[in-house]
Amino acid sequence: MKIVRTCAVIAIASFAWTGVAVAEAVEDPYESTNRDIFEFNMSLDRSLMRPVARGYRTVVPDPYRQGISSVLDNLTEPRTLLNNILQGEGEAAWNTFMRFMINSTVGLGGLFDITTAGNHERRKEDFGQTLAVWGAGSGPYLMLPVFGPSNGRDAAGFVVDTVTDPFGFVFGFVPAAARTGTAMVDNRSELIEETEVLEDTAIDLYASVRTLYTQNREHEIRNGAPPPLEDLYRDLELEKDIQVTFPRSQTN
Repeated sequence: MKIVRTCAVIAIASFAWTGVAVAEAVEDPYESTNRDIFEFNMSLDRSLMRPVARGYRTVVPDPYRQGISSVLDNLTEPRTLLNNILQGEGEAAWNTFMRFMINSTVGLGGLFDITTAGNHERRKEDFGQTLAVWGAGSGPYLMLPVFGPSNGRDAAGFVVDTVTDPFGFVFGFVPAAARTGTAMVDNRSELIEETEVLEDTAIDLYASVRTLYTQNREHEIRNGAPPPLEDLYRDLELEKDIQVTFPRSQTN
């Protein structure tokens, strides 16, 4: 966990400096509205989500938080399995099925992630990624109230994932909403320091978040594979066009 967080800090610091170049390639026709929603989300985070997340970290010891995170992750496996199947990923579907069955039984409902140690690593999938695999474009960048950065494709995928969530079918709306709220607090508690680093280093916080989200989603859609060469060339061209100017010294 510490290694992952360290890497996240390094990545955030890097994107904070280079985010302007990559952000130019993101389709953001609703930027004015998106920025207003972003400011609302940031205010909500500072006044509610961040204090709750800090309180959660204070009250719940780290080993228990890891167990809760593991249970919450295990509950997303049926959604991942469905999208593995829709993407035609037979091997990944079998891996997800085995993860869910073993962790739900031997791992006591996912409290202990036994399968990752047994080389069955978790690879989350959602319907937004499935749409991308099917060839759908990302669409315009969107900032959703409360839920944060998204795009047209991922927003549609989020609706489908919510409607088809097996957990909601089995346990009903209230437990599903409680699980979602708990997951939001748990995820927020793991990223407090990283987001503070981003806030302190980003020249344009909105643009940096947009860049981080876009590149992270591309990474997830490729399942960690390197980006195509044309994307690398595009980013190099964008970076090449950036010019840094300094004010000239005036002589009396």
